[in-house]
Amino acid sequence: MKIGIAGLGLIGGSLALALRERHEVTGYDNDERARAAAKADGIRIATGLDELLPADAVLVATPIAAIVPALEQLATRSDGAVLLDTGSLKRAVADYAARAPAGARIVGGHPMAGTTSAGFSAADPSLFRGRAFLLVPTARSDDRAMAVAGAIAREVGATVTVCSAEVHDRAMARLVAGPLAAAAALAVAGAQAEPLLAAAGPGFRDSTRLADTPADLATELLFGIGADTAAAIGSIIEGLTQLRDAVERGDREYARSFLQAARSVRSELS
Repeated sequence: MKIGIAGLGLIGGSLALALRERHEVTGYDNDERARAAAKADGIRIATGLDELLPADAVLVATPIAAIVPALEQLATRSDGAVLLDTGSLKRAVADYAARAPAGARIVGGHPMAGTTSAGFSAADPSLFRGRAFLLVPTARSDDRAMAVAGAIAREVGATVTVCSAEVHDRAMARLVAGPLAAAAALAVAGAQAEPLLAAAGPGFRDSTRLADTPADLATELLFGIGADTAAAIGSIIEGLTQLRDAVERGDREYARSFLQAARSVRSELS
């Protein structure tokens, strides 16, 4: 297939590296440094977003705020190309697809992989191996578009799960935005451990890893699905309040039951 990739950061760069052996891959990024780094690594580079077309598929791996504008620019001349985004939120993509040109073919996508590092220098062709790749059908998805999106996801080593935009964003509030908020709050609270903060062990370091997310991306994730994020944070606060109250009243049995329930949920991830 002829595949274009818009955005050559961690996700787009990793997709380019993972797909280039089997496909004709061309990338583009607004940032000249990203283009130069990708070109130095052997990725064919376009001089503009429009030059990614014609193609069989264009993967939009830009920052969240730029996804819909990129889809708008591509959709008007996509000529049958499947447009697959890779952002963490899906309602805006679904809303745009509902009003997109009738001939556009748009699939929402979200590879559940990443690191707190950014840029093409962090790209890794094995980033998606063994991870879930969520696909979200839109008003402009047909069977062939879904098949192409699924094939791309599987070729980078991911497993495909299909869900609606509503289910996706509600889940991401609890699996991404909520943990991000909790990690940030835990990191801020950890400042009170000075002068021993630097001595923190892997428990604190692992629990606060998401606090290292770039501030612009973190803000987009928190506010992009505001109501769901607020609900997720509220659930976390409720759980912490229950634990705090149990500690204050010396209720070890309640705390033990709560922690066992948490451990049971965590065991499902293994």
